[in-house]
Amino acid sequence: MGLFTFGTSNTSVGVDIGTSSVKVIQLKKNPTGPEVIGYGISPLPQGAMEEGNIKDAPSIVAVIKELLKNAKIKPERSFASISGQNVIMRFTKLPKMTPDELEQTVRIEAEQYVPYAIEEVSITHAVLQDLVDEEGGGKSSILLVVAQKELVNSYMDILKQSGVGTEAIDVDTIAALNALETSIKQTADSQEGGEVVAVIDAGARTTNISVLKASTLMFTRNIPIAGNNITQMIMNVMKQEFDQAEQIKVTEAEINIGGGTENEVSEVVRTTVEELSSEIRRSFDYFKAQSREPLIHRIILSGGTANLKGFNTYLSNELGVDVYMGNPLEGVAVTTSDTDSLYSNLQQFTVAIGLALRGAVE
Repeated sequence: MGLFTFGTSNTSVGVDIGTSSVKVIQLKKNPTGPEVIGYGISPLPQGAMEEGNIKDAPSIVAVIKELLKNAKIKPERSFASISGQNVIMRFTKLPKMTPDELEQTVRIEAEQYVPYAIEEVSITHAVLQDLVDEEGGGKSSILLVVAQKELVNSYMDILKQSGVGTEAIDVDTIAALNALETSIKQTADSQEGGEVVAVIDAGARTTNISVLKASTLMFTRNIPIAGNNITQMIMNVMKQEFDQAEQIKVTEAEINIGGGTENEVSEVVRTTVEELSSEIRRSFDYFKAQSREPLIHRIILSGGTANLKGFNTYLSNELGVDVYMGNPLEGVAVTTSDTDSLYSNLQQFTVAIGLALRGAVE
């Protein structure tokens, strides 16, 4: 799905500047399909990114440069993303029209959602599917995406200073769905009328919920509860610094169900996990009410927080829906030599893989 596009080689690089780390993936385009030929992940200094906004540009530039150098990646053709929480995403239905007419209509339609001067934003759209209304006329389901130009330009500046020639700026929500497309489509036709699949991408700062029917996006929402909230709870209760609390979360936290014994860390994080689960349930209830879809058949879990021990089982039990771990490398070959860090951090690479796929699958 093309979003904020700005130029070709047979390789493509995805650069994901997250809250806590930068992830890069380099894919090579082959007749048999894309393959990973390089990757890297590196932490960012705390506070370098806040609420999806760049706060310490020199530090971020230094991390990206060092990461690309160590991974031996030359970003000839690159794609990056901004946080879904920092953009406006709305669904609408419009009569079928020519591309030029649609471009003009979308801009007019978007104005009602924009709390800024229209000249201060970038507006783009994607046609999700064609529809037939009750009168037999043709309509299209449209996703509108609006972002402040200042935000987009700040990312472009960072990447340019890092030596990254960026072909397009995407939204991390869309990039994650792109990476998980094969997982989403696996059993898309197994339900009458099309399977309803929810993708929960739980990162450090936000958790994004996307719901698709027959592989078509119908709903998306960002929840400001994610991995950092869990880390913050450990910091507050156990009197730890951020780095120590993060390590404790990764190594000791486990969400048990069915009366299982919990350690001290698990008891601390359970409150946040319960809050997140409740917000996901509210989102599902809202989607069902708006779409008149009675069931969500399957959940695909992604993002770094998806690795929290027992999280997938807990969500399945609480929501009454089967939960599967997403595989962003499904259908992608891996030929790079050292793969330990790639597979151990696979969920964190989801957005970067989705971005790189834009240039490796056409």
